[in-house]
Formats: sequence, structure tokens, C-alpha cells
Amino acid sequence: MKYAYGELLTDIAKPFAVGILIAGMITFFFPEDLTLWANDHRFLSMLVMLIAGIPMYVCATSSTPIAAALILKGLNPGAALVFLLAGPATNAATINIVKNLFNTKALFIYLTMISLCALVFGFIVDMIYDLSGIQANAIVGQAGEIFPESIQLIAAAILTGLIIFNWVARLKRSPEHAHSH
Repeated sequence: MKYAYGELLTDIAKPFAVGILIAGMITFFFPEDLTLWANDHRFLSMLVMLIAGIPMYVCATSSTPIAAALILKGLNPGAALVFLLAGPATNAATINIVKNLFNTKALFIYLTMISLCALVFGFIVDMIYDLSGIQANAIVGQAGEIFPESIQLIAAAILTGLIIFNWVARLKRSPEHAHSH
């Protein structure tokens, strides 16, 4: 319990907040007709998400709400999966480590394989959605309706309270803070 609601929660709080903030901006600023473009240009939308995901430093925690917001706006689920796979696997630190441990050729192979696998799985996911006749944005949009809004607000308040509590506790334990008293 202490690890789950303390250490782990504190570790994911910042990327989660960044992901929620970016997801909110996508939901607010992106056009509603993204569905038409994404469905007409599925491969292009996957390439755009690949190009956006590779240099962007997003961990899985922050990329999930971003992908959900993009699906809610109508992005095809395959393109969202490409972003979810390529983004966390190709952050700057990983790229640097692969290049330093191996060489530029190995880095090229690494990025190429991640890109190809992400695109292949993106196509498979879109194919599954097409064959089953499911609209991904309808599913994402309905997920919040499972719980009443009052319960959602209470849960959000508890999560925010736990994050603030753990953040303050970590500040009190930090060596810089201990020496200042």
C-alpha cells in the first residue's frame, strides 16, 4: 500500500499530469473533423504519429492520456498505437544509450525496427476495428460514463490529495530541506 500510493504514485505524478495537460489541450484545440482526415489518410496519420512520437520524450504514463484524447478526437486507433509504441521506446535517453553502447548503424536498425513494428501493429489494430465494426472514439468517449460524475470528482480529489501529500512528504525527507533547519 505504501509503495503503490506513496513511492509509485509520486514517481508517475509528473508525467501523468503532463499527459493529462497535453490531452486537455488536444481535446480543446484539435479540430472535430480529425476523424475524416485520419480515416482518409490512415497510413499518413500513422506516419505523423511515428514522427511525433520518436523525438518527443513521453513515457507510457503520459502517452496514454494523450493517445486517448487523440482517439476521442477521431484519430484511428492504429495511429494512436503507433504513438504509444514509438514514443516511450525512442526517448532521447534511450537513443543516446544505444548510439553510445553500439554505434550509429545499430541505432538506425533499432529505430527502423521499432518504426516498422509500430506501423505493422497499427495496421493490425485498425484492421481488427474495421472487421469488428467498432468505433474507437465512441468507446473512449463512453468510458467516463461507467461511474457517475460525483464519484469521478471524488476519485480525482483523492488522487490529487495523495499526490500532494506524497510530494510534501518527499520534500520534507529531502537532504536539502533537512539541512536548512
